[in-house]
Amino acid sequence: FYIMPDVPKESYPLVGYLGRMKRYKSVDHLLYAFKKVLEKVPDAKLVLVGDGDDRPRLEKIARELEFGDKVKFTGFVSEDKKREWLNRFWVMINPSSKEGWGLTVVEANACGTPVVAANSPGLRDAVRDGETGLLYPYGDIDALADKIIKILTDESLRNNLRDGAIKWAKSFTWDNSARKTLEIIEKIIAERAKK
Repeated sequence: FYIMPDVPKESYPLVGYLGRMKRYKSVDHLLYAFKKVLEKVPDAKLVLVGDGDDRPRLEKIARELEFGDKVKFTGFVSEDKKREWLNRFWVMINPSSKEGWGLTVVEANACGTPVVAANSPGLRDAVRDGETGLLYPYGDIDALADKIIKILTDESLRNNLRDGAIKWAKSFTWDNSARKTLEIIEKIIAERAKK
């Protein structure tokens, strides 16, 4: 994933979610938080990219919250479309209760998009709080809304997080991974040799 020069950030504040729509991903938290975001940033829009068995429930919640054209569900998209959305978002949200590793977080970062994520296992390792995005206590809808509003309304913060996100994402190369793995192996061998 990378910054696509021909796909700029949207002209309006665009909040995004990218991932599977499973109940443990807590995408409903984002919908409730986005209602609060609209009170402070009325021109914002939310795009939810992905599909899953929780999508019908989420679409029902969106209808009940009367978002109208402020919220869009794309369903499953190609890798190219995924990359395009990550480039267009002003901020990506990951409200999940747990992740093995926040791959979509690093993909968003590689596209110059900061991330607001729950401070939950996996995500707290993928987001450098205040550097590449912002963390909030899992399940705290008000805190999630506040973090989104902060990024949407503070251009300087958004730009600093974008720069940090790009730098962080660039550290994930095969060479760096191989070097770190080799260091771990050498350390284990050295420790065993001492015994």
